[in-house]
Amino acid sequence: MSQFGLNEKVAIVTGGGGSAHGIGSCIARTLAGAGAKVAVVGRTQAPLDQVVSDIRSQGGEAIGVIADVTDTAAVKNMVAQVKSAWGRIDILVNSAGGSSFGNPEDITGEDWSACLELNLNGTFFCSTAVAREMMAQQSGKIINIGSSSGIKGEENAAHYAAAKAAIINLTRSLATSWAIHNIHVNCVSPGSVEVPDHGIPNMPDGEYARRKELQSVEGAGALALPGNPQDIANSVVFFASAGSDGMTGENLVVRGSEWASAYV
Repeated sequence: MSQFGLNEKVAIVTGGGGSAHGIGSCIARTLAGAGAKVAVVGRTQAPLDQVVSDIRSQGGEAIGVIADVTDTAAVKNMVAQVKSAWGRIDILVNSAGGSSFGNPEDITGEDWSACLELNLNGTFFCSTAVAREMMAQQSGKIINIGSSSGIKGEENAAHYAAAKAAIINLTRSLATSWAIHNIHVNCVSPGSVEVPDHGIPNMPDGEYARRKELQSVEGAGALALPGNPQDIANSVVFFASAGSDGMTGENLVVRGSEWASAYV
């Protein structure tokens, strides 16, 4: 088996039943394509059924699990369902997340709490629940989805940037705590990502057109444009595989040339 293959591994992907073309569903399909059995987790049945159907149509093995990651009882039930189906959990991808947008002074207390609850609390609740199973088997890979906003900040989504910054540091803390159990905890932080039918969150009007023009006029290539969900999914598969066995507590930022000038 290739060091990047995931044959017979069991994976949970939260947020996998969001947009049919979103990051979570792409991660679920890509893990299945690498050989993993995938539990696709979300709050709505129909999108879950679609992703599961897509995976099975390609010869993969998948189940859909309804769960709210902010509810500890629901998370415990999610773990039990996956264990009942396949007997173990090797990989957890915490991709459930989202945010509203607005100036900091316009963010309500409810907006703030809801954003941190979904992004940060959900990541923590799922990680600790699954880690208990991974401790018993003395192995596991946990991959959190952060954001470049968690490093550079976000003027129109301060609550989201704060939550993602916390996830990046939570990744390091959990990696330190669970290394003795051979549990690897890493993070993938997307930059701007174009999701079909959803646009590019927080990208100013005209910016995508400007980058397209840059690509054609200056030959900058795809790295000058926003990324796509597959870019993120590929990085997740790397962290889920044996190819990343020497890494834990890392934050891999997938952003093309978004910040390249910062290193010149």
